[in-house]
Amino acid sequence: MPNPSATADLLYHIHAARDDDAWRGVMAQLRKRLGAASAVLARRHLASGQGEVLYGAPDDAAFARAFADYAPRNPWFLSSDACQPLHVSSGDEALGSRELQRTDYYQALLRPCRFLHRLCGVVACDGEALCYLELYRGEDQRRFGQREKVEFRGLLAHVALATENRWQRRHTAALEQALMRIIDAHAHATFLVEADGRIAYSNRTAQVLCEQGSGLYRDGEYLAAVMPAEHRALRETLAALARIADDAHDAPSPTRVLSVSTPGAPLPITLTLQLAGSALGGGPSPARTLLVVTVRRQGVEHDHHDCLFARQFKLSRAQARVNALIFAGHSIASLARTLHVSENTVRSHLKQIFQKTHTHGQMELVHLHAQYCPMAC
Repeated sequence: MPNPSATADLLYHIHAARDDDAWRGVMAQLRKRLGAASAVLARRHLASGQGEVLYGAPDDAAFARAFADYAPRNPWFLSSDACQPLHVSSGDEALGSRELQRTDYYQALLRPCRFLHRLCGVVACDGEALCYLELYRGEDQRRFGQREKVEFRGLLAHVALATENRWQRRHTAALEQALMRIIDAHAHATFLVEADGRIAYSNRTAQVLCEQGSGLYRDGEYLAAVMPAEHRALRETLAALARIADDAHDAPSPTRVLSVSTPGAPLPITLTLQLAGSALGGGPSPARTLLVVTVRRQGVEHDHHDCLFARQFKLSRAQARVNALIFAGHSIASLARTLHVSENTVRSHLKQIFQKTHTHGQMELVHLHAQYCPMAC
């Protein structure tokens, strides 16, 4: 009878395996548990028949090379059932020993190792490739019996779950690295923060921005604004967006825009805040809401010639230019100097823009504009 303590230890190592060495250790335990001469976790490409050993016990490089060379001639994958997840079969169910011994596969791969009996279970199949667990016994050993098949089938389910979890972790890690590279390459300073302002990630531009007296700085692990009122507004906006995420999971992601004063500079910087989803902390705590804070230095005019906002509200060329400069952080006086017009002319354009956009002030206009052109912030 199986030892319950040994079973628990094996299951623990299956689900705790995180690296290649750990998985080779699992293969060694499976080999010992089921009295096999060899245990391998392998992959087979369904279209080409090419295959490879992922982990083996013993870890035999020569066997792995022969396995890859002769994978297309494997006689045990002739049945469609052999590709069904969690399907378990013994070698003699598909091919008798005498027939097997006449194949090139046996002569080149199994005979040199004196392997004859096989027990195989499909771990996973995604239509392109098959992952399977295979045990071999030698010519001087008995065939795998029904008891071993039943026990193997139970262990196979745990291997399937553990490998699926590992693949998901690797996929998530690869996706995370790709997204981080995108953020790193972003021209604007970009922070990934939690609802309380804790910085989860920031690109190099953001790190430099916090060191240049921009009005934003790192307060330990948190993103902070120099001016107390602006700091409160930042924290309140982050918290408000997080509440929206909690209350309306399927609602469109809103955009919020804040201005932060830059000490010694005539123009502030603009912060665009958007929901980015949620992330697990790797422990028992629930998922935490993540937000993207993108920072744009003012004084750089938004491209008013090809502006979605201007087209949406049918702004004239002059109105679009005024709107773009307001969006860039210019005051009425600064805007008048830039355009070489009077402040009354600027106010007249603004009044017409407010009427077309149904807004009632510059800040409301900037907020609305950011919802149409968030990447400009």
